[in-house]
Amino acid sequence: MKIELNDLDPIERFSFKVVAQGGRDASGNRVIKDEDLPIYLGSVRHSTIEGIEYLIIASDLQGNVFEGNKPRLLGEVLPDFLQLLFEIEFEGVDRERVGVLLCGDLYARLDKRGGLGDVKNVWRAFNDKFGFVAGVAGNHDDFGEPEAFKSFVQEEGIYYLHNRVRKVKTLKIGGLSGIIGRPDKPFRNDESEHLKELKKLLLAQPDFILLHEGPNNVNPELPGNHKIRAVLERSKRNVVCCGHNYWDSPLIEMENGTQILNVDSRCIILKIEK
Repeated sequence: MKIELNDLDPIERFSFKVVAQGGRDASGNRVIKDEDLPIYLGSVRHSTIEGIEYLIIASDLQGNVFEGNKPRLLGEVLPDFLQLLFEIEFEGVDRERVGVLLCGDLYARLDKRGGLGDVKNVWRAFNDKFGFVAGVAGNHDDFGEPEAFKSFVQEEGIYYLHNRVRKVKTLKIGGLSGIIGRPDKPFRNDESEHLKELKKLLLAQPDFILLHEGPNNVNPELPGNHKIRAVLERSKRNVVCCGHNYWDSPLIEMENGTQILNVDSRCIILKIEK
C-alpha cells in the first residue's frame, strides 16, 4: 500500500477565522484574521481495502466559522462543505463508503490562541456526513466528563484510538493519542510509555497508524519529535498520519519505506485504489 498525492495545488480551500499571532494589537484590541484550509487530492495505491472508496484525513483544525454572529468550530462546519465537494467532484459516491481519519487538535478559542475544549461535536459532524470517524486526541482536545467520554466512544461510527488497533470493515487503523509531555496535563504521555506503545503499533502493522505528534525529518528539514523519528526508522514499513507540527511538504518516505503524511492544518482526500 502506498500513498500518492496528485499535486501540490489544493483542489479547494475553506475559509475560517483565527486569533492572530500575539492575539491583540498595540491598543490591546483582539485581532481576528482570515485563514484558508487547503484541501488536497491523492490516492492509496496497491490497496487490499474493501468497502471504502475514499478516506478524508485532517488534523489541527484550529479555527472558527461564523454563522451570523455565532462562531462554530471549523471542524463542525467543514463536513457540510466536504459533502458538497463530494457531490460535485465525485458524483455517485456513496458517503457510507467514505471514512474520516482525524489526528487531533480540533479546538480553537476566539479570545486567545491555544486553549482546551470539547471536540465531540466535531467528530459527530464528520460521522453524520460520512461512513465513520476514527481518530486520536490532540493536546488541545477535550471530551467532557468521564461518563460523557465513555458514552461518546460507544456511539455508532465513532472509533477513538489510544494504544490500540481497530478494524473498520477491512481497514485496520492503529492510534496513539496525545503528545510526549507531563502526564499530569491533558493528553500528555510519559516519554518512555509513549514510545513503547508506538513500537507496539508499528509491530502490528495496521493499514494506517494515527498519531497527533509525529516525527521530525532531516532532509528536507521538518519539525517534529526526533525520538519518534528514531523509533519509526528502526521499525518495519508503515503508513503514519500525524499533525501537531506544520510541514511545508506533507508527504515524506523514510529509507525503510515508511510513509509519513502530515495533515496539520490540511485536509487530504485519498481515493482507495487496487
